[in-house]
Amino acid sequence: MKNNFINWRLFFICTFLAISIFTIFYKIILVQVEDSIFLQNEGKKRYIKYRTVNPVRGSIYDRNNFPLAISIINYDLYALKGLNNDKYLKLKDLININNDLSIKDSFLKKTLLKKNLNAEEQKIINSLNLDNVEIEVRHSRHYPLGEQIATLIGFYGKDKAQEGLEKSYDSMLSGQSGKQKYFVNAKQKIISKPIEVNKTTPGKDIVLTIDSTIQFYAYKYLAEAIAKNKAKAGTVLVFDNKKGEILAIASYPSYNPNNPSRSIQKNRALIDAYELGSVLKPIVFSRAVDENIINPDEYMEIPRRLQLENKMIIDTKNYEKLTPKEIIAYSSQVGASKIALELGYQNLKDNYYNFGFSKPISVNFPAAAFGLINTKEAVSERELASLGYGYGFTVSPFQITAAYSVFANQGIKKDFKLLMNDEVTSQRVISETSAGHTLEALEQVVKIGTGKKADIKGFSEGGKTGTVHRTISGSGYAKDLYRASFVGIAPLSNESLTIFVSIEDPGLNSYSGGMIAAPLFAKIAESSLNYLGFIEDE
Repeated sequence: MKNNFINWRLFFICTFLAISIFTIFYKIILVQVEDSIFLQNEGKKRYIKYRTVNPVRGSIYDRNNFPLAISIINYDLYALKGLNNDKYLKLKDLININNDLSIKDSFLKKTLLKKNLNAEEQKIINSLNLDNVEIEVRHSRHYPLGEQIATLIGFYGKDKAQEGLEKSYDSMLSGQSGKQKYFVNAKQKIISKPIEVNKTTPGKDIVLTIDSTIQFYAYKYLAEAIAKNKAKAGTVLVFDNKKGEILAIASYPSYNPNNPSRSIQKNRALIDAYELGSVLKPIVFSRAVDENIINPDEYMEIPRRLQLENKMIIDTKNYEKLTPKEIIAYSSQVGASKIALELGYQNLKDNYYNFGFSKPISVNFPAAAFGLINTKEAVSERELASLGYGYGFTVSPFQITAAYSVFANQGIKKDFKLLMNDEVTSQRVISETSAGHTLEALEQVVKIGTGKKADIKGFSEGGKTGTVHRTISGSGYAKDLYRASFVGIAPLSNESLTIFVSIEDPGLNSYSGGMIAAPLFAKIAESSLNYLGFIEDE
């Protein structure tokens, strides 16, 4: 009986052991066979990493392929999750990591250790073959001309494209991000070459019509003139009349786009619009010639004072008689008023529209201004006279520069381009005869009139001065704040430059366009013409 009990217990134990062993083996087989695919997939998920590959941003070049905005490749060192303190300290000693990181045992997340590794540092890191560290490629933006052209180019930073052409052409410059996958082991060490999932498309380059040398002259002389005259701000534009190309756009004050703490300044040449005063007189003159309202060389009676309603228009001198060309040369307010009154409101307004005023400009630039003309169906004689000598509507510096090129181009208005691959369109706005008479009047401005200080040694030139009281929002015209301007063409030939200069709020007693702006025009024009290889007039 006792033996039977013992045998029964042994049988039970052996049976239990057999069942247990069978169950274990069954589970092993189940895991190996039935769950293998699932576990493999889970394992792959665990050790597959993805990263976005940022494209190289397109560069911006001047017409001679000088870089104005370029992307620089930087290499940054990161600690990955799991890098222990001992290895970090060893690394810190070898490559001079300045980050004062306090860790207990290991890093808990991806952490930047050092930016802008040099080639020697990269070599040292690679030779150590450390787990849990990564050298990451980063692109940064650099602007070789700095503040000289910052207000035009803008900048691209951590908040993407913020200003200027960087913003206008961001979609073209940006390119398309890609994606890579790679495998890491349990220690987060990369164990495979990256595999391209989505292709990275680099940004496209842009070539401007800007000439860096002329841009340098424009900004340099503008900054000097502002300092000399204790002025607040200023603008310069240089156009190639025959080619319809923009060679320089300078605005002061500017900023250093390479400085992360930059203080942004606006581009006054492209986003400002204001009353320009007497520089508008030649445009009125040109239409009056075309309409046969005036004979350019025939004398007109010019009283010292002209009463229009409750407004008295007064000349600085008692001229008695002037030809229309001399009205332009001496900048007679009374003479310009009489021409405007003869021309009539509709005629004058149509002419301003034809010259491109109150229309969008041909440059793609954020918030570009295009000024405003009175849209009323009729105006008083006083208002009409004001429109005739440049008050009562606003014009941008870009627009007035393009308008003056009409005279240099024999009456043809061009839509000036900033990108080399753009097309230049054109249309006639005044007759060739009218353009020729206007050029002669502009030449007289420099020879005998208000713009004598615009004279350039060795070259012929013509232009017009402008001096206006600046407006203050809600307060009308300021008595002691002025804007001095000069628009000129040089040389007076088939190939020429149109240059606009403007200085805002000169702080000295002299504030006129003839005294302040004309000399600046002469400096920029002379340097630019000599640089471009123009032959001096005989």
